[in-house]
Amino acid sequence: MKEKTQGVSRRSFLRGAALAGVGAAAATVFAGCSPAKGSTEADADSLPADSGSAQGGTDGSSGNPAWLGEKPTVDESDVVCTIDTQLLVIGGGESGVPAARRAAELGMKVVVMEKQPEDTWAPIGCDVGTVNSQTYLGTGAEPVDEMQVLNEWQLRSYCRTMPSVAKMYATRSGEAYDWICELAPKEELEEYQVLYSFPNGRNTVAVNHSGYTSFPGTVSHRDFNNKLGNGENQPAWGPIMRYSIQKSQELGAEWLFSTTAVVLIQDDEGSVTGAYGKNADGYVRINADAVLLACGDFSGNGEMVLALNDEVRQLAETSGIDTSDPSGFMGMGQDGMGHKLACWAGGVMEPGPRAAMNFGNGMGAPGLTAIGNYPVFGADGKRFYNDAQLQFGGQGFFARRPRGELMCTIADGKWEENILNQGYEHNMSSTTCAREWDLVKQDLANYVTGPDGFEVYGFTGYGMNKSRMYAAETLDELADILGYTGEAKQGLLDEIAHYNEMCAAGKDTDWGRDADLMNPLDTPPFFGMAGQADKGRCMSGMVQMSGVLVTDNLQVRRVDDSIIKGLYACGNTAGGRYAIQYHTALAGNSVGLAITQGYCVGEHIAQHLDEDKAAADAYAVTLAELAEARANQPAGGPPM
Repeated sequence: MKEKTQGVSRRSFLRGAALAGVGAAAATVFAGCSPAKGSTEADADSLPADSGSAQGGTDGSSGNPAWLGEKPTVDESDVVCTIDTQLLVIGGGESGVPAARRAAELGMKVVVMEKQPEDTWAPIGCDVGTVNSQTYLGTGAEPVDEMQVLNEWQLRSYCRTMPSVAKMYATRSGEAYDWICELAPKEELEEYQVLYSFPNGRNTVAVNHSGYTSFPGTVSHRDFNNKLGNGENQPAWGPIMRYSIQKSQELGAEWLFSTTAVVLIQDDEGSVTGAYGKNADGYVRINADAVLLACGDFSGNGEMVLALNDEVRQLAETSGIDTSDPSGFMGMGQDGMGHKLACWAGGVMEPGPRAAMNFGNGMGAPGLTAIGNYPVFGADGKRFYNDAQLQFGGQGFFARRPRGELMCTIADGKWEENILNQGYEHNMSSTTCAREWDLVKQDLANYVTGPDGFEVYGFTGYGMNKSRMYAAETLDELADILGYTGEAKQGLLDEIAHYNEMCAAGKDTDWGRDADLMNPLDTPPFFGMAGQADKGRCMSGMVQMSGVLVTDNLQVRRVDDSIIKGLYACGNTAGGRYAIQYHTALAGNSVGLAITQGYCVGEHIAQHLDEDKAAADAYAVTLAELAEARANQPAGGPPM
């Protein structure tokens, strides 16, 4: 075989792309550092202009997208110490913690670079949705069909997500959750675990409504009694996860808290061989056989959100919302530096549509969040869609509704009976946590009629926050309270009468609401909530769910599809997890998937790192051969 083809150098092809970096605040003392080595500057070759993303303008210097900017460099003379390890995990959160512990359990020498200080470290989120954990099954719950979960995941993403991701979640998430919890004392688990959606709160295990199937299995972690001192019903997942940090340290893992990764280190052929980090003492160099990016999402970076999530930007633009200030388009997550790390190293963002968690522009039906899913009525009193299709994030069409439109949702005195048929989506109510369910029943039992309304505990929020609900003894009175007058009020009353007739017939011939949710609104008291839709704001999403292209083994891929040896990504830094929108076939599956990916990739790297590197080399040869064949293809020949 010729070493060089027409216009294609195999060596240049295999060299790959440039280095990478990440940044944030830092301040700690490094343990186990060796003296700094000689003074050499990190490679600063710029990334090809087509890498990372085609979205947004360039930064004017390197030709990179503006959100990516120019890759940082580190002068070796500024390095205060050097650490050698087998695995460097950048990011010690939902996916980084289990990755570090699992790899250490299997004998790897591990270093974790985490930007949070140790004393205030906390993960984001507390709802963990997993499939068939022994924690859940031990309550007497019936097992869920794992293949049904896998297929539902793919259907909800229009088969745009990686099947390997869906299968990993469906088959190993329960195992991962039990493994994390096995370290926590029983009394802490009993104090903080809140098992949602146990089947005694529903009539079936897997619930299908309007084509969406949802499953039980969510365990939230709430400090309901304020044992941690941060307030009643605040997240309590952190204390459970800390036991895995401690276990990894007992097994030899070194945690560099308050330490921020600055740039990845690559050899002449583009393989990742470590990273530079920084803290208050200066720069540290970590030499590693493999680097795992577990850095979270990019919702904390408004520039990246606007550049990479087309739908967020376009929702704002079509609603007349100013996008010139990116700070108005930020969520609750991370700053996207893990994605930058990968792209500076030659990686590439997954193609769109790119998903986010709960994004939109102020349009949506008012929800009776405490008691679930009920009919929705518009400004003229008429229903205007299948209001059973309330799956999380599944109401994108509301962005096309008129601004300022009055809508309402109405339930009746049979709400507790009706809830038995509802699904397990976040939008539905959870009926299994006795502490919360008793609060809801108490609030509803103590309802107050009239225009002032009354407050009801609403389940999903942190703390003891309540939502205002309205009650009346007749539908006529409730219509007045909700703001319906004249023809609109009569239209609402007529529509409810028509709806009740369809309930009696057992079929929604107007919009196709599921028969088991066709419960007539005929028993006082009547409860309702109303609101006016508004497109004057744009929520960019609590968390952005898109990442860099990876293989089934979570190795980072370049823009030319070659594999960056030694570089992996998981959690919200990795692509292939969600598409279009976050979904809740099991509520809390974002955290559930993150811990599962961390657990599985830590295991995989410990057991198959050398095989992955050999496979990357073999694939590079295949790509070079394909490129050579294309370059030498005769004009007019069959496509390669």
